[in-house]
Amino acid sequence: MKKLIVLSVAILTLSSCASIFTGSKRNVLFESNPSGAKVYVNGFEKGVTPAQIKVKADDRIDFRLDGFKERVVVMDSNFNLVSILNGLSIIGWGVDALTGSLKRVDTKYVKVDMENQSKSVAVENYLDNGEIKKVSINTDKKLIETVIVLNN
Repeated sequence: MKKLIVLSVAILTLSSCASIFTGSKRNVLFESNPSGAKVYVNGFEKGVTPAQIKVKADDRIDFRLDGFKERVVVMDSNFNLVSILNGLSIIGWGVDALTGSLKRVDTKYVKVDMENQSKSVAVENYLDNGEIKKVSINTDKKLIETVIVLNN
């Protein structure tokens, strides 16, 4: 009888082990080349590279820097082995599932190379040498018509 009570207390104490011991989030260091990119986690700005930010499995990370193409990373994850300590505790498995602690972010470091978003040289030459010949504004139809002559 005494062993049964000790076993019951142990099971209740170890319920939702992954939530208690590891949690659902992990600190990840984010860097970009060049540095200074804004880091967005699921659409919310969280910092500027280099930055250490807590993220969870499957979070979408966006890197934005003026003059560069936006880069997107989705955080990878694996099964959180600590949750095995739940054993047969349905409550523990349920709590870990609800808190997202069954999966854990694998990555500790993310570095992205930002790609320059420059116009092609041919388009720049045309725009630099172009002339606006005519601009007409129709306020009734809310229409602006512009004629631009591009010189080579």
